[in-house]
Amino acid sequence: MAPVKSESFPQYRSRLLLALILLACHQLGTAQDDFFNAIDVDIASGDASNAQAYSVIGWVTQKVSQGIERPGALFSRQNRELNKIETSFFAQFDTTLDDDFGFRFSAKVFHDEVFRFLDDNEYSSDEISEFRNRFEVRDFYVEKQFDNGFYFKLGNQIVAWGMAEYSRVTDLVNTEDQYTFAQQDLEDLRRQIPAALLSYTAGEWTLDAVITHRAGRNFTAPALDEFDPFIRFRQTGIRLEREHPDDEQEYFFRASTHLSQGDLQLVVGEFNDNALSLRQISASDSISPEFLYGQNRMRAFGASANWAEGSWLYFGELGLHMDRAVIPNFNSVLRQVDGWDEKDQVLSVFGVEYNGFRNLILTFELDSVRTMNHDEFMNADKNQTSFGARAYWTALNEKLKVVAVVNELANDSGHVGRVSVDYNWSDSLEMGLLWVDYGSKPNSIFYNYRNNDILQVHLRYNFQI
Repeated sequence: MAPVKSESFPQYRSRLLLALILLACHQLGTAQDDFFNAIDVDIASGDASNAQAYSVIGWVTQKVSQGIERPGALFSRQNRELNKIETSFFAQFDTTLDDDFGFRFSAKVFHDEVFRFLDDNEYSSDEISEFRNRFEVRDFYVEKQFDNGFYFKLGNQIVAWGMAEYSRVTDLVNTEDQYTFAQQDLEDLRRQIPAALLSYTAGEWTLDAVITHRAGRNFTAPALDEFDPFIRFRQTGIRLEREHPDDEQEYFFRASTHLSQGDLQLVVGEFNDNALSLRQISASDSISPEFLYGQNRMRAFGASANWAEGSWLYFGELGLHMDRAVIPNFNSVLRQVDGWDEKDQVLSVFGVEYNGFRNLILTFELDSVRTMNHDEFMNADKNQTSFGARAYWTALNEKLKVVAVVNELANDSGHVGRVSVDYNWSDSLEMGLLWVDYGSKPNSIFYNYRNNDILQVHLRYNFQI
């Protein structure tokens, strides 16, 4: 990181707390809208009767996004102007190898022309390096279903567990794309990770074991970008460093079964927290202290279930997350030179979905986090609650789709509203409109991001070979 202008330690102490809080804001408000949560995007490879030895699907997408408000002087973009002119290309290849092993490879290429179109803006080198041209390998795995009930998958993959839409209680395996908040495409939310998955079905139960290696962490925005989690550090002399986890392997186990009117899952895991937390402060008395961040090692035990009754679907999750690093309050920022304190947290979810209307599905979810052994050094309350609501409406034989989401974050720290309208002109051509609104109060940890509202249009061409 390039050095920045220094200022006296008392002057940046308040900024320091805000930046620390923003880095782990997922701990204050676990609720995230459906566009943020993990979803399974494993696409069927085609009709089994097709004698073709392979299949290729993909799409080309063009997005143009307008920033409705002025983000502020801390960010590269400071005016109401375009913030994205992105062209992307996605392709997925499926085939069958010897001994009936399935093979899948998919990748996505991005190019954002906004950095040349608005070259008068002083974009940071990190933004240009990260977003102007990107290539990402997505799926890259082999899989096989054996006759004796075993299933095996090895490689870069997505493992979708849990039932909650807005909170990750038992859905713990994959990392997330957090470059933006509530603006990503559905297929881009969860990130594929290197893993080995072994499943065994015995009677009514299916047992899944997953081992990951170098799974990494959540993707966060680069320096001076509109969702830069360290934005408050950019005007101080603080040096930021990141260390890799001591143990690069993570372990997860799930037992799941189908009930008469629902499903039940039991999950355990030992893993590295996908969000960074402060590990150590060096030279805390100087005007240029060093903050070392890393991924905290955690354990989790949880259960999730759903139950269908007529037009109603009820779902819930309950979990214990152990050794989670928690954010200190203002007066304790410098006290924790050896890293943030670790606490056990009980997470719970209760939700209901109603599909009794024609072409309309309504979903409501209440999430809570209770921190054990809470003390006066913590920033968050002992009990935190958040809420999310979602409406999904279709028309014209499902050619037109409208999704509206409202998410109230924990402790009255902010809200996010999102409305997307998509129209399938044909099987190959889709167009859409997206509006995202952010809100927070002056004392909120999200206050610096309150003016990141956007209006976006996109055009997408799908193909299949």
